[in-house]
This record gives sequence, C-alpha cells and structure tokens, in this order.
Amino acid sequence: VPTKISEAFVKLYPNATILKWNDEPPIWEAKYKDGEEKGAVSFNDKAEVTETELVIAESQLPNATAIPDYIKVHYPNEKIQGCEKITKQDGSNTYEIQITGKEIVFDGEGKYLSEEKD
Repeated sequence: VPTKISEAFVKLYPNATILKWNDEPPIWEAKYKDGEEKGAVSFNDKAEVTETELVIAESQLPNATAIPDYIKVHYPNEKIQGCEKITKQDGSNTYEIQITGKEIVFDGEGKYLSEEKD
C-alpha cells in the first residue's frame, strides 16, 4: 500500500484496525473495524476518498419500511443478510442490501436502483 494512502487512512480513522487492503487499480480499498463500526474506505492514487461503506443495522435504513418491504415482495424467499450505507465522493448516499448471492441497491430515499451479483 502506498505510504500516502495508508497515512490518509490513519488520519481519517486513527483508532481503526485494518482488516484487509484491496488493490483495484487505480483504487485502494481498506476494510476496517473501529470499535463497533465496520466498513471500508476507498482512495484514489492521490489519497483522496472516493467512497466509504459503512455496515449499518436494518433499523438505520432510510424511509423505515420501504427497503424491507421491497425485499419481501420481490425476493419472497430471502432474508436481509446485511446492510451498507455507501457515500460517494460527491456526498450522495446509496444503500446496498445483501441477500443470497446478490446486492440490491437503493437510493438515499429507499427507492430501488439496481441488482448486482455479490
């Protein structure tokens, strides 16, 4: 991991433990744990944050029941296995919901955007 990238991580999360670095050129992603918080932060080659992912509880999803209700209707045999809040460099948020073999992506208001293979 380039020094400027690892230093940028430490500045943002001084008490965090890095679980794993992923090198996806030109992006470096650090998966971390900081107390009870788990997530990931991605840096470009200038050590600027391009995206953060934060593991959240289902109760922290926007628009209370919109996302769980969508999953129940469109994936009736699935249970939500995990939720992440994704914040892009421009400050916009999306939410990724993990179900078996897939991530279902919603916007900041809880509206369906896409389905991705996990």
